[in-house]
Amino acid sequence: MVSAYEELRQRRMNDLSAERKAYFELSRRPSLRELGVEAMREKGRQLGGVPTNDLSVTCHDEVIDGPHGAIPVRIFEPTGVAEGPRGIYLHIHAGGFVMMGGLDTMTNANIAIAKSSGCVVVAPDFRLPPEHRYPVPLDDCMASFKWTAAHAERLGGRSDRICIGGGCTGGNLATVVALMARDEGGPAPAAQYLYATVFDMRSDYRSHWENDNGYTLSHDDCLYVYEQYLEDPDTRWDWHASPILAPSLAGLPPTLIRVGEWDVLRDESRAYADRLRDAGVDVTYHEVRQESHGIAPYHAREAQAEMNAFLAQHVG
Repeated sequence: MVSAYEELRQRRMNDLSAERKAYFELSRRPSLRELGVEAMREKGRQLGGVPTNDLSVTCHDEVIDGPHGAIPVRIFEPTGVAEGPRGIYLHIHAGGFVMMGGLDTMTNANIAIAKSSGCVVVAPDFRLPPEHRYPVPLDDCMASFKWTAAHAERLGGRSDRICIGGGCTGGNLATVVALMARDEGGPAPAAQYLYATVFDMRSDYRSHWENDNGYTLSHDDCLYVYEQYLEDPDTRWDWHASPILAPSLAGLPPTLIRVGEWDVLRDESRAYADRLRDAGVDVTYHEVRQESHGIAPYHAREAQAEMNAFLAQHVG
């Protein structure tokens, strides 16, 4: 007998084009718990591809100081753009907390962002769990933001024109950094770009069950990566892990939240957008039809155009 869950999924799949249906079928994989950290990292390296040289973007590496030691950072600067300060995008990479480490892994993606948006991209290689659990990755990202703000002019931008962002767990870290920067009263991001972001590690939302299996990211996948990040599971109730629990979201910068209709993280994204709106924050919420977790290849061009327009409006 077919369950109501499978009946809904099949109905959704039947409405897809052949290209989109093939994407969902190819994205089926063992659970992250079955794969384990090392296999996840190997998969991340394969997804990252081989870094390529693009003459329209120059890049160089720096090492910055952090509370837990040195943090490597790669800077991507678009060439041939107009003179004057450029926007800066501080990219906190995704990867279920444990993956996508190393400066090379996200190089192609960061080149594409810099080339397409005209912004300088700053990409920190922050420490990853389970070797470095909470709050070490968060501390590294906060140190990276402060460094970027302090060196913005040297990077060709301005400290008041920095957008911080990322996807999934990177979006989680970026969100918390923005809150911490606001609370410290120092330089703060001018904008946030958050896609498929973890806003609530308690994971108790309808979408976690509605989209649990067969949509690229499952409820248990989320629980597994949170277990790698948080040594104490009770930390899920701390807003530094679950930013939707922050006492106030007032004073945060303009924010673009993008999430898939079929992402397990959909409902916490809706809830965070609602809280931002209620706090008087300028928020754009985009729920992408027939999208699961992340950005599918057939939505990549539209997603980049949306990001470029947001960056141009707020930091460009």
